[in-house]
Amino acid sequence: MDKKLKAETWALVLLLIAFPITSWGTTGGIYLVWWVGFISLIAGGVLPVWTRYMDHSADTIRDVGMEFDDRTS
Repeated sequence: MDKKLKAETWALVLLLIAFPITSWGTTGGIYLVWWVGFISLIAGGVLPVWTRYMDHSADTIRDVGMEFDDRTS
């Protein structure tokens, strides 16, 4: 699994757990839990954008898309 896919998977997991944690922190009045959910939400939103600025020089041809793959033309 390459770095971009790992980062995007973590972003999805963070976004999926952010809303229940935030809701639990809000309804329970536990502000530390609310902050953990809020930080998960922010991190899940930032990680996919961050992958744009990662070093992709070592990626294989399949990582950039079929339009750049010489084997498909």
